[in-house]
Amino acid sequence: MTPSTPVYAGRFHQGRIAEGNRPQALDTWRVTTDDAQVAARIADLHGGQLSPNGGSGKRAYEILTARESVRILMDGPDAVSARMVLWSSKGKIHECDGVVFLSPADVKGRPCGCPLLVEDRKALAKEGRGPQPTIELTFRLMAAPSLGKFQFHTGSWEAAKRLPQLAEELDAVEGPAVCDFTTELVTLTATSGTPVAYRRPVVTVLGSPDTVVPEPPPAVPSTPVLMETASRRRTPRLRPPSPMPATAEPTCSIDLDVTLLDRAARALGTTSHQETVIAALTQALQSQQRAVKLDQLRECVQHIATTAEQALRADDSSPA
Repeated sequence: MTPSTPVYAGRFHQGRIAEGNRPQALDTWRVTTDDAQVAARIADLHGGQLSPNGGSGKRAYEILTARESVRILMDGPDAVSARMVLWSSKGKIHECDGVVFLSPADVKGRPCGCPLLVEDRKALAKEGRGPQPTIELTFRLMAAPSLGKFQFHTGSWEAAKRLPQLAEELDAVEGPAVCDFTTELVTLTATSGTPVAYRRPVVTVLGSPDTVVPEPPPAVPSTPVLMETASRRRTPRLRPPSPMPATAEPTCSIDLDVTLLDRAARALGTTSHQETVIAALTQALQSQQRAVKLDQLRECVQHIATTAEQALRADDSSPA
């Protein structure tokens, strides 16, 4: 009996295929999924905007999140799969775990002959004579484990070098391990003197779920996460409200409870009342239709904050 293929909620990416079939590196995590509800939940938890998948892959939706780091749950060393693969124009010609062959069946289990040191393996792969790492991570989101398992694939040699240590750290937790999964920026200078920058995937094991606090909500960016293109329909900008005549009766009133705002700020991890209101509005957005209104809501909140501040100052300066 053939085991069934696992079904995953989605996949994390460090890049995408942009217009013109060009690879594009990203500063934050990109998530793809076929489930619209999962996509909306990801956008709600980690910022960004749900949209049709315009990058590589066959999944229907993508979210360019606002996070460089996401807190995840990994179920021990089995959550990490690693192998070494060499491809040719005719297909896969070498697959091993660095010590023995994994395929084809007639050589499975026999010594593969790969060097012991990662640097030597990397040198052979660069010459096209040796396999390269193929690493797969499986995990759930700490903020929403019920969404299911997600995948991440990488061919990073640095990630391959750290795999033994990662397996030991995951095994030491003795159960689901809370980890920070980060797309880390690396800057260096090449031998030619040219500055080079790239991002590498880094998993940091923090401990068991009962010893690690949940991650704070994402900070609301000052600019939209998705860049507008000429073909994308732009959202009209809101104009500031006209001053109300002194004789006009107000159509509504705003009652600001500073104590409640301070409590909400501590719970949401924000640093100002305006950020608190925006974070609360972000968490309230449950659908794509509401998510695209975030910029409009942000401007409304700014106007409300300015009006409230002016009213409070006027009240303080009035005679007792």
